[in-house]
Amino acid sequence: MARHIVLLRGINVGRHNRIAMTEFKALLTGLGYTGVRTLLNSGNAVVTTPDPDPAAAARRIQRGISDAFGLSIAVMVRSRALVESVIERNPMPGEAERAPNFFHVGFCDPAPSQERLDSIDATKLGADRIMVRDGTCYLWFADGPQNSPLGKAIRVHKLGANMTMRSWNTVRKLVSLAGPVGGAPDPG
Repeated sequence: MARHIVLLRGINVGRHNRIAMTEFKALLTGLGYTGVRTLLNSGNAVVTTPDPDPAAAARRIQRGISDAFGLSIAVMVRSRALVESVIERNPMPGEAERAPNFFHVGFCDPAPSQERLDSIDATKLGADRIMVRDGTCYLWFADGPQNSPLGKAIRVHKLGANMTMRSWNTVRKLVSLAGPVGGAPDPG
C-alpha cells in the first residue's frame, strides 16, 4: 500500500472552485482510497492506495472532481516519501525555520524549464528568492507572499507549469499526517 499526498490547485480561494473538505474526503473514499485525512480548507489530503503511481492517482482524482463537482482542477499527487525528501532537500533551511509562513514549496507539473526560470529578473526580486531542485520550487517571500516581487514575477513570466504552493508549515504537517514511510498514518 502506498501513502500519497494530494494537492489541489486553486480551490476555495475567493468565490470560485469551492469544494467542502467533507465532500472532498467523501469523494476520495468513494474512489477507493483509504485512510483519507484532509488538512485545512485548501485542497490538501493524504490517502492510502494500492496504486503506487502518483500520476495515475492524480488523473483519477481529477476525473472524480470533474464528474462530482463539475470543476476542472489541477491535481498533484506525490508520494509521502517524495514530500519528505522535499523537506530534506530544502536549499534554504534558515529561511524556512525563521519564518515558515513566508517560505513556500511549489509543487510543479511538469517542472519549469531553466529558460523560464532564467527569464525572471533576480535584480527585481528584492530579498525574495526562488530555487528549484528536482522539479520542486522553493520560494522565499521575504516580506510575506502577499504582493511580493517574486509572486508578481511568477505571474508575469509564467513558469510554463502547473504549480500549487504550500507554506513550509503545511508541507511538514502533511508529511506528519501521512505517518511514517511504510507505517500507519498519524491518528491525529
